[in-house]
Amino acid sequence: METVIAGGTVKYVAVRDHLQRRIGSMEPGEQLPTEPVLCQEYGVSRITVRRAVDDLIREGLIVREQGRGTFVAERRYTQQVRETFADRVTGFFRQQSALGRTVTTEVLSNHVVRDITAATALGLNPADELIELERLRFVNGLLHQHVYTYLPAGRFKALLDADLSHGSLFDHLDRDYGITLVRNDLLVRLDRPDGRIARALHVEDGTVVLAMESSVYEASGAAVAFGIARHTADNSEIAISLGAGEPDRT
Repeated sequence: METVIAGGTVKYVAVRDHLQRRIGSMEPGEQLPTEPVLCQEYGVSRITVRRAVDDLIREGLIVREQGRGTFVAERRYTQQVRETFADRVTGFFRQQSALGRTVTTEVLSNHVVRDITAATALGLNPADELIELERLRFVNGLLHQHVYTYLPAGRFKALLDADLSHGSLFDHLDRDYGITLVRNDLLVRLDRPDGRIARALHVEDGTVVLAMESSVYEASGAAVAFGIARHTADNSEIAISLGAGEPDRT
């Protein structure tokens, strides 16, 4: 029987998911560390590493070459990841999961900050403390977006200790705080990230990427979260569905 680590995750699954995120930021043909090195890095047995690697080989993300090692597979095509915005708030994780895609998350940071732009978007005082959650989102093992999400720290301080590397942030808000999100205001623009964000997206400083600002609201009308998602340029699409509404008979 598999040993279960903190959070109820089977060891080989935890290793596989982390390797999948790691592969998403590597180049085709790049070599993975050897099994003994991976065993040392993750603190697990060779059997556990082998099972995780075998899963990724079956998914076509890596290839094993006899006598040479294990390498990131060539990406013969890039599947477009389309986000659709229509009549209700769903969230990226829920939407992509409903399409049968595997969404994984790497949390880069989760701490308290002060940010005037985010505080203003949330209707707060510029000096108010906010939780700043920085994440990379992967779809089917490929890097898709870099996301900053801001929430009022006074209300959501427990999120600082939550495991946000699995599942949906919206699900956390629903389950732990009883919050139902009813509106999502979006602003889509072009951006030229540099420094930390450019490195996270594996692009040169100043490269044009698609950026989407999002403000989500609960039924009371209060803003719950403000986020900025910057998307990789080679596999992102945004689709917007608009209804006609009631005809104007005046």
